[in-house]
Amino acid sequence: MPRLLDSMMALQSPNLEFFLIDNGSPDCCGEICAEYASRDNRFFIRSLKDNIGYIKARMLGIKECHGDYVGFCDSDDYLEPGGYDHAIQVIKDQGCDLLITSHKVHFGEDVYLMNPPFQEGLYQHESIKKDILPQAFGFLKERDRLHGFMWKQIYRKSIILDSDISLIEELKPWEDQIFNIDVIQRCDSVSVDHQVIYNYFANSGSVTDSMIKNFDADDFWRKTRLLYVEKQRRATQPIEQRANANAAMVNLDSLVVCLCKKVSLSATTVSGTLRSLLGSDEVASQIMTTASWHDMGKRLRFVTFCLRYRLYGILVRIVRRELKRAGII
Repeated sequence: MPRLLDSMMALQSPNLEFFLIDNGSPDCCGEICAEYASRDNRFFIRSLKDNIGYIKARMLGIKECHGDYVGFCDSDDYLEPGGYDHAIQVIKDQGCDLLITSHKVHFGEDVYLMNPPFQEGLYQHESIKKDILPQAFGFLKERDRLHGFMWKQIYRKSIILDSDISLIEELKPWEDQIFNIDVIQRCDSVSVDHQVIYNYFANSGSVTDSMIKNFDADDFWRKTRLLYVEKQRRATQPIEQRANANAAMVNLDSLVVCLCKKVSLSATTVSGTLRSLLGSDEVASQIMTTASWHDMGKRLRFVTFCLRYRLYGILVRIVRRELKRAGII
């Protein structure tokens, strides 16, 4: 956490407020926050007796922070030098409702620059619906998805509060995807800027990593299904529905791979699990028929074909053969 707080303090803008939530931490988190607040009056602390979870903590922060715009940080990460200073200037110049920025992802010693899948510039009204919103639902051919990750974006707070937009806890760790769609649908202007503002560290303690390590096929499909249904409720155009189904197919591919990695399970057992979860589910059928082969690569087309026509045994054998060749199992 000191790395994050140091990166905050290094930013120059007096217009920044750092709203720190001590979420019932059992360690010395509160003392560390207080020490930084004593050195910089831009720091504000909200201490909670009990841990309410990161989703409720984020919603609390949105309601109680004082600024007109809000961004998010996780304690394991840090802000890019000068990133937020630049972002504030962009917001002042353009008056946008949402700023989408670049970020860096750290995997051990490797660092990857991740730009948003849009040209830089200001998007307004119809151009938001045409060029920004579809990719918040999922990917299209040669048009990558806009990943949820709230920390790479800066939101006009009034849009969130006036529309009573909230995070759906049952979708964790994908709750940010619906949040972004709800915000973008209400924006009159969205600015895309390729300046990095955030450094994200992929670590073994993350919610996503924990879900993969402790993989539960029933829970994974339940969340995938719920995410698809919630997106579908918000999709008003065929292109949004298609992008949503494409994204859901990527999750179904992950479901197959994670089950196949469980070498303690026989191929017959894995096939039976897939049949039980997906075979007679109307939502699964809708995903498979709405997803577009035109948008997919060769491998995802194969997975979609096998699931659509319930060729579970063939799919499991071939995926396990791929995993063995790659040295994964």
